[in-house]
Amino acid sequence: MNIKHYMTPDVITIKPDTRVTEAVDLMEKHDFHSLPVIKNDSFVGLITEELIKNKTSSAATSLSIYELNYLLDKTIVEDIMEKDAQTASKELQIEEAALLMVDNNITVLPIIDENKKVEGIITYKDIFRALIELSGYQSKGDRLVIEIDEDKVGVLDNITFVLASENISISHIFVNRIENRIEITVQISEKIGEKTKKALVKAGYETRIIT
Repeated sequence: MNIKHYMTPDVITIKPDTRVTEAVDLMEKHDFHSLPVIKNDSFVGLITEELIKNKTSSAATSLSIYELNYLLDKTIVEDIMEKDAQTASKELQIEEAALLMVDNNITVLPIIDENKKVEGIITYKDIFRALIELSGYQSKGDRLVIEIDEDKVGVLDNITFVLASENISISHIFVNRIENRIEITVQISEKIGEKTKKALVKAGYETRIIT
């Protein structure tokens, strides 16, 4: 699944010569923590709440509140924006976007095209929402974990066969490798966890229902 399905497409942007105080007002009004900066329809940087706080805290030690407000009112976005901000294409996979954020210690990715035009923005909250949806965690059915001590070809095929034989529909399935064993989490479409567990245990699989 790529990030275009989870990004915010209608992005509010600002220009490099926008005053920082205006950027703050925009963030507060729309409950944003960052804003892409564009010039001639091209992405040139990112202004974030953190950058503004850093600017404020560094000046606060030597300036009065009135001097600080005056300074921020005279400071433009270009002076403190991140010019080399990490960006991504809308075709990037969700997992790749999550890894990119972790590796770069960032919480937001502006989405741009080959011409550096801003197409959207995705945040860590969007990534979390995507992973929750992909796992089926909020689905109405029951969820079970199957413990596999020995990874063998055909395990998933056999599990799906067992459930299909009992007319049990799977909505989501994913595999987690933990040391030498495997956990297979199955989300079924209905509240028939006990029936599902019984069928899997009968087939020789250690299974538990989780909530």
